[in-house]
Amino acid sequence: MKALFFHAEKCIGCKLCHLACSAQNEEEFNPRLARLKITSRYDRNGLVVGGQTCDLCLKCVEACPVDAIIEKQGRLSFLEDLCTDCDICVDICPNQVIVNKETGIGVCVQCHSCANWCPTEALIFAEVER
Repeated sequence: MKALFFHAEKCIGCKLCHLACSAQNEEEFNPRLARLKITSRYDRNGLVVGGQTCDLCLKCVEACPVDAIIEKQGRLSFLEDLCTDCDICVDICPNQVIVNKETGIGVCVQCHSCANWCPTEALIFAEVER
């Protein structure tokens, strides 16, 4: 199974990944709706970058009381019709990458858009050992 990995040492802080994710999943360029969290700032030593991505730990799948988040063949799916907006998945996500939206939530579905748009390959999909 493949999952998204972030390599901070390659990141230039451009946040194209946030724009690609929100465009792919929400059909709008809104970084707040991205299903990953990449931070960047400058200090006296230069660029400081950090990041969190969905690593397919499946804690959200296990915690969802109505099975609105499911895993199939290494991808997450969100079944909006089943979601009760309880936010258990938002609270339990160790990487804090499940997005609370006006209606429902946003879950990383491993669509690769963020990695495809990353100009430095700081985001990649690679095999995860389970």
